[in-house]
Amino acid sequence: MTLDLKVDTSVKGIILLTIPISLARLVPELNFLFNAIFLGHLGTRELAYAALTGVYYLIFAAMGYGLSNAILSMISRQAGENSRMNIINTLRHGYIVAAILAVLATGITFFGLTPMLTSVGVSNQDAHFVIDFMHIRIWGLLFLFGYQLSNSYIICIQETRWLLFASIIESVANIVLDYWFIFGGWGLAPMGFNGAAYASVISEGLGFISVGVLIVYKKFGIKYDIPDFFKYSSKLLKEVFYQAFPLMAQYAISIVAWWLFYILINRHYSYQEQAASQTMRNLFGISGVFSWSFGATTNTILSNVLGQGRKNDFMPVLVRILKISVAGMLGFVIIVNLVPHWVFALYGQKGDFAVVGTSLLRVVTSAMVMLTIGVIWLNAVVATGNNKFVFLTELASIIAYLIYVFYVIEIAHFSILVAWMSEWLYWSVMFVLSYLYVRYWLKKPA
Repeated sequence: MTLDLKVDTSVKGIILLTIPISLARLVPELNFLFNAIFLGHLGTRELAYAALTGVYYLIFAAMGYGLSNAILSMISRQAGENSRMNIINTLRHGYIVAAILAVLATGITFFGLTPMLTSVGVSNQDAHFVIDFMHIRIWGLLFLFGYQLSNSYIICIQETRWLLFASIIESVANIVLDYWFIFGGWGLAPMGFNGAAYASVISEGLGFISVGVLIVYKKFGIKYDIPDFFKYSSKLLKEVFYQAFPLMAQYAISIVAWWLFYILINRHYSYQEQAASQTMRNLFGISGVFSWSFGATTNTILSNVLGQGRKNDFMPVLVRILKISVAGMLGFVIIVNLVPHWVFALYGQKGDFAVVGTSLLRVVTSAMVMLTIGVIWLNAVVATGNNKFVFLTELASIIAYLIYVFYVIEIAHFSILVAWMSEWLYWSVMFVLSYLYVRYWLKKPA
């Protein structure tokens, strides 16, 4: 029997597609969270360093996400056309681009990170910790890219219920190895800060292996008529790169801007304020899991709908997804604001840490709602195939963001609370530009 790859656009279909994606994306973010919690029990300084190292790694992880999102858009449209033979060809060439990207990222980390940190004023002591950590951590990137692309394939063929399998393996491994490597025990000496790096690399490797075993064991390749895996096409490779580069650049630049934000925080605020900002990054990551998962759903469903030639259904489906996503985010925000002391108690910090964190929490949680709206509309633009405009939208948002944070932190020396209000500006610009483009695109002849 031939499987129909056309998606269900009902509320139930949207939720059933998004939940497994969310759970799979939640696990890596929980890894970041547990890293921060364990490092917080080492000390405030280690928790502050986790922000710099974590966001630096996210720069390249975001490029991988941009690549996998572009691949997902391409193969989802091919699925809507029932073009099975083209799906794996596109995916395979995505793996090639990912391998090249991982090699470049490793080279940049080993040869470029030191001058980058010193040139922006990070102290020698702080730079030493960050560099030693990243020389270990960066080796997990190739595993992460492979994991992201494999997940895109599983999402495309609507087998999303299996995404959680590899994610649980990776998460459990990361938590156990994190604690073991950081604090020692069972015959192993404590590794401290760098122990988290070794744990993350090993767990990402296990995650990639697990999803590969899943695809082979469940015979997804045979089931969906996958051709010879090792065929290569320079034309298709160029097409994949052309489609993926704007998204890769978009996500990378956005995280680079965030990294610069944390560097400015490192230069101008106390370790306690830096540590509190790290907890905000964790919260943003956890909430972003659901926002970006609904973004992936938006991309997948709308691309599939367009592949079926149903442009008139584009806006109703988009609004449906938006309502579900915003409702879920509002629920999360309300809960977090009701029990902030529980959130900050996890990190084992003393003094005014919770007071500083709670004031930041009010600003950041309001930005989370703006995030989910901006992400949905941005992915609607991705679904139209105009990735160049997506890149320009991100670029405009980042320029506004950087101007704001540079003035507020570097020139005016405002409080950390005012600095975090930059998120309001960033997501507002993204939403407005994406909204205007989608309205313009819908008026164009089909």
